[in-house]
Amino acid sequence: MKKIAFYGKGGIGKSTTASNVSAALSLMGKKVCQIGCDPKNDSTRLLLGHICKETILDKVRACEIEDIKAEDIVHAGFNGITCVETGGPEPEGGLSYLYSCWTN
Repeated sequence: MKKIAFYGKGGIGKSTTASNVSAALSLMGKKVCQIGCDPKNDSTRLLLGHICKETILDKVRACEIEDIKAEDIVHAGFNGITCVETGGPEPEGGLSYLYSCWTN
């Protein structure tokens, strides 16, 4: 498995870059999982075509962690990309990290 992380200050194109890299890798036949850590869900929103209804942090706050199922937090996006949105600090509250992982 290979991992790529995009991080930095807001407004520099992390989400757009991560989404495009994930899309390109998936079109090359790679199995891709994109994990977004942005409170605005920007990177996974672009791949899913909508905002995740609940992030991992939302689910953890709402119920016992043992009750969380993969289908509650894992979503299929563009070209079969697996998308997971962790949620994160309030906007401008910290760095956003976007991970794109793939296997051959």
